Amino acid sequence: MAKYLKFLNGYRMPSVGLGTYGLTGESCKRTVDEALSLGYRHFDTAVSYRNEKDIGETLCLAQKQDRIQREDVFITTKIPSIYLSPEDVKYCVRESLDNLKVTYLDLLLIHNPWGLRNKGDGNFKPVNDEGQLDFVHYDLTETWKSLENLVNSGSVRSIGMSNFSVPQIERILLNCKIKPSNIQLECHAYYQQRKIKQYCDLKSITLSAYGPLGSPDRPEHHRLEKHTVLLDEQVIRHIASDYRKTPAQILLRFLIQNGFAVLPKSQNYNRMKENINLFDFNISAMDMGKIQGLDKGVKYFIFESFKHHPEFLDGEHF
Repeated sequence: MAKYLKFLNGYRMPSVGLGTYGLTGESCKRTVDEALSLGYRHFDTAVSYRNEKDIGETLCLAQKQDRIQREDVFITTKIPSIYLSPEDVKYCVRESLDNLKVTYLDLLLIHNPWGLRNKGDGNFKPVNDEGQLDFVHYDLTETWKSLENLVNSGSVRSIGMSNFSVPQIERILLNCKIKPSNIQLECHAYYQQRKIKQYCDLKSITLSAYGPLGSPDRPEHHRLEKHTVLLDEQVIRHIASDYRKTPAQILLRFLIQNGFAVLPKSQNYNRMKENINLFDFNISAMDMGKIQGLDKGVKYFIFESFKHHPEFLDGEHF
C-alpha cells in the first residue's frame, strides 16, 4: 500500500496524518513534537481549531533544530464558515500563513459549505437576534475562485473541500478552472461513504477520513445515546487479535486499503506510534469483507445546528 496519495496536480500527501482538532496550547505543541519524532509528516489543522500558532511554532522550532525541512512536511488547514466571501478568503489565508510560519500551504480546504455571517469579532459561531446560528448562503463557486487565485499566486499548492456532498462537489467541478485535489469527510467502518468514494474515484479526487476511529473524545454536542463505540466492535477486536494488531490499527488499515488517507487524533505517545505503523501488514480480502459488512450509516458528527442551512442537503453523505 502506498504511503502517499497522489493528487491530479502531481503533489502527494502522506496517507497518515495527525488530526489536531481539540488540541491547543502546550499539549498541542508537545503532541506535534512527539508526532514528528515518530515520523508523522502530515498535520491537519483548521482556522477554527485555534491551534495554527501552536503547530507553526513547533514545526518552525523543529526546522531550526535541523530535524525537518519545510518540504518534508505536509500542512492542511481549512477556511471556516465565516470567511467564505472572496475578500475574507484572502484575509483568512494570510493569517494562516503567518500563524503557521510558512510561505505556502500544502492543502487548503473549505471547512464546510454552511456559511455563517462574519461579524468582524472572530466568533466562528455567530448568532442572530433569535439566538440561532446566523446563516449566510455564500456562492461556493465564487469562494472556489478565490482558492484558485491563491494557487495561481503560489501561496497554496492544492485545494479541496470538507463536509461537501456529491451535488456540491459536482457544482464546483462544473464551474472550476482548478479541480479539487482532496475531499475530507467523516469516514470509518460504521460510515464507509461508498457513494462519495465511488464518485471521487471517477473524478480522480482523493479522500481523507476524519474520525477514522469513531472519535471517542468528540465534543458533547456531537454525542447521542444511541451511538455505539466503534473501537469496542467485536468483529474488529477478533480481526485485531488474529493479526496481532490493535483495533485502531485494523480500522486505519482498512481505510488505507480502500484508498483513503486517515487522520487519527491522539495525545498518547504509544497510540500515536501504533496509528502510524500501518504498512507492515495487509488485511485479507475475507477480513476486508467482514469490515465492509459493518457499514451502519452511523455518523458521529451530526452538525444538528446547521440542518436548516440552505446548503445542508438532508440525506446526503458528506
